[in-house]
Amino acid sequence: MKINIEESIKTYGKKIDALLRETIPPDKDDYLSEPIWHHLRTGGKRIRPAICLITCKELGGNPNEALYFAVAIEILHNMFLLHDDIEDGDTMRRDQPTVWVKYGTANAINAGDYLLARAYQCILSSPIASDKKMKYLDIFTLTYEKTVVGQALDINARGARDFTVKKYTDMVELKTGYYLACGMVGGAIASGHSDRVIDQIWKLGKFMGPAFQIKDDLIDLTKGKGRGGVIGSDIKEGKASFLYAYTSEVATEDDKKTLIEIMTKQRKETTEADVKQVLKIYKKHNAMDHAQRYAEDLIKQANSIIDEIPINNKTVFKEIANFMAKRMT
Repeated sequence: MKINIEESIKTYGKKIDALLRETIPPDKDDYLSEPIWHHLRTGGKRIRPAICLITCKELGGNPNEALYFAVAIEILHNMFLLHDDIEDGDTMRRDQPTVWVKYGTANAINAGDYLLARAYQCILSSPIASDKKMKYLDIFTLTYEKTVVGQALDINARGARDFTVKKYTDMVELKTGYYLACGMVGGAIASGHSDRVIDQIWKLGKFMGPAFQIKDDLIDLTKGKGRGGVIGSDIKEGKASFLYAYTSEVATEDDKKTLIEIMTKQRKETTEADVKQVLKIYKKHNAMDHAQRYAEDLIKQANSIIDEIPINNKTVFKEIANFMAKRMT
């Protein structure tokens, strides 16, 4: 039976938003509520928590048992975004000023720290059996840790002279893979599935996560990323994208030298002409086409992993993979 992922996201989004407002009240005068809700009101489709609830339902569980964990995932996601915007120097998020720009860096860091505390409190408040609650705390902490390790690799790979596609995929498996699989794992736990099932779902994230991140790297070269129409924010940041990794491997020495010179500049010193020059080098070496094919191959490998998950109903995972693939185009 086909699952309408988009409609399910809309349906579950209402429950997620209600508990999100209960967990982080919007109108408290505490220097936290205002910046946090400035960020939360800019949008976001609640895709990650909804996928947790969809997985739980389709695997035979009660989505209400996974709701608090799902909201904790959404809170963690937004905590990462607040801190990422500071680390990346991004001034726009979903076409609105980022929290650090509007409220200052100190308030943005502090708001992110508060969100992490509320995420843990949300899990602890979940009205479920203590053994499932402990599993939730375990996978949530694992996801948080792995994502931060991946972010550390990302930050310190910016403008790197010896960056490769292998280093890129290792980085994004940590930074994006666990993060993407966490909701599906949470849904499987709520529905009482075995460790064998959960291990396969983690493995699924190792393919879906990098595919998602590569597509995100490509979207950065368009006006559709919600950066106020800015194109090439990753280039200005010197970010070690898939495009940078691949081009670093195949470019001529002259092109590689130019690429590194631009990518190691400070963001404020990187001109529009620099961005155009990097794009020219990427196009010369067909980096965008290669990235598209690489991401599509990862999606195929993800589907192979789904076939190996030891359950009868694999439809939910295939539908989620297809939804994510379409969303990334």
